[in-house]
Amino acid sequence: MGKGLVGFLLAGPSTSVVLAFALLPMGFSAYLSLTSWSGLGGAEWVGLENYRQLLQDPRFARYLWQTLTYALFAVPLGVVFPLLVALAIHNLKGFWAGVFRVLFYLPLVTGVVATALLAQALVGLFPQNPFARPESVLPALAAFSVWQGMGSAILLYLAGLSRLPRELYEAAAVDGAGPWASFWHVTLPGILPVASLVLVLSTIASLQVFEAVLFLTRGGPGDASTTLALYIYTTAFRYFRMGQATAMAWVVAAGLFLLVLVQRRLERRLADAEA
Repeated sequence: MGKGLVGFLLAGPSTSVVLAFALLPMGFSAYLSLTSWSGLGGAEWVGLENYRQLLQDPRFARYLWQTLTYALFAVPLGVVFPLLVALAIHNLKGFWAGVFRVLFYLPLVTGVVATALLAQALVGLFPQNPFARPESVLPALAAFSVWQGMGSAILLYLAGLSRLPRELYEAAAVDGAGPWASFWHVTLPGILPVASLVLVLSTIASLQVFEAVLFLTRGGPGDASTTLALYIYTTAFRYFRMGQATAMAWVVAAGLFLLVLVQRRLERRLADAEA
């Protein structure tokens, strides 16, 4: 048996899984975006009509802006706040370090539904519900999403911090560097790849936010918190316009792809400039 055949047999199962659960659904969704389909019966070919209608849809533009506004709150919080928590936990020792790791990871494993119910109970203690006011609903949703999902970012930061050599901090202390100088010249450059990963993941999650909006506000008050993901969901499963919903999903996916490419290019330029 030749090496090529052995390699093909070894790669066959994983390739089949990728083909069945990734490439084929992507190809089918691309086809649906070019059709008019209600989810039942046959699909009518309409070509690029769904994409043309998106350019003329004022709701798509408004919900895109609301999604970007949400991301402007959620992404910085999702990058900086977990870093601060990770730094605090990293400086703890023994029992308490493990306790706080569990506490901050617990909302993530509990799930959005349970944490959303808890958040609704907590905001009920305040005179004004931030989720019920158009001017505060997007920042409130961003704060909730960061709190609910920051456990994974904290673990990534902790893994990066644990790999930093202690000798670098000792050398910085010998040179007279204080805590802030040590963080700026030793810690931050050392965890920059991790921070870059957290930034990309936070950006993707923010532009795809769905569950928090669905369970906490359902897009309200009015449609002040309706995001693109929720609009895609309602278009597909409330109005049964699968073709239009799939076209919107492809536009969002293309935007995310371009955004990640831009982020990675800027990071490489920054790394080259520092080198």
